[in-house]
Amino acid sequence: MTDQSSNGTHKQEHWLSFILPVAIIAGLVALLTIVADRPSDELQPIIPQEEWLNTVAGYLIIAAEAAAALVIGSAVIRATISYIAHLLEPMTKQIDSTERIRLRLGHMLNLGLEFAMGSDILRLAVSPSTGDVIILFAIVLLRILLNYFLEREIRSSAEFCGPGDFVPPAEE
Repeated sequence: MTDQSSNGTHKQEHWLSFILPVAIIAGLVALLTIVADRPSDELQPIIPQEEWLNTVAGYLIIAAEAAAALVIGSAVIRATISYIAHLLEPMTKQIDSTERIRLRLGHMLNLGLEFAMGSDILRLAVSPSTGDVIILFAIVLLRILLNYFLEREIRSSAEFCGPGDFVPPAEE
């Protein structure tokens, strides 16, 4: 009886792991379709210091977007260099290295999306528009998707490399 219930639970997890990403991707497509069809509508300023706040927030937004670009760009460059450096290794060591590079790149992309989300939250706090809200929501959904697939990759890596948390060997 427990085999049947565990088998049923396993089937539910399988369907959930399939339906959740598909639903989030469909939501992203729907959001981007809505944004493409509607112009953004701006709100009128309600406080006298809003111009000064907009200026300060503008610089913070630029800094957060620059940080996102720096993190993502450096992650891609680092992953590329690491991959090229490990091409001539034996195949078993190369598989471990590739797995470590993929996981590190996924974590860095996640960090870059955090900075991008921070800049969009600042933009939304200063001058909210419908387009900004939808773009922020799309970035949040994209981050959820990235975290979901990254977690699946870490779990499959742990299953592939043995029990417990997989900690790839450090680069020498």
